[in-house]
Amino acid sequence: MAEETEVSWEAVTAHIPVETLDGKDIGKVVEVAGLIDQDIFHGIVFAHHTLGHNLLAPADNVTRITDRAVYLNCDDSAAQAFEQFTPMKIETLGVRGIFKWKHLGWTKSDK
Repeated sequence: MAEETEVSWEAVTAHIPVETLDGKDIGKVVEVAGLIDQDIFHGIVFAHHTLGHNLLAPADNVTRITDRAVYLNCDDSAAQAFEQFTPMKIETLGVRGIFKWKHLGWTKSDK
């Protein structure tokens, strides 16, 4: 089997395994929580195999990301205590309105 290649958090692919410190496969990557344009990595969102819902593994708990898996610095019981992930709808301050009636206000973000 070929060696794993470490990758950036920006290159994580969906459905790769999430493994604990002891090598246990506890779930599959669903998405990455971060702001690419600001190079801010919040963590990895994964579907836990036994809990049946998505959890957010904070960046501090992600020790290594490769082309084959995401590795955590904790065991499964600690991972089960991670926050359940709920997608956020973010609004930012920007220009809104129609035609000539533009004004400063809250607009939906694409993040």
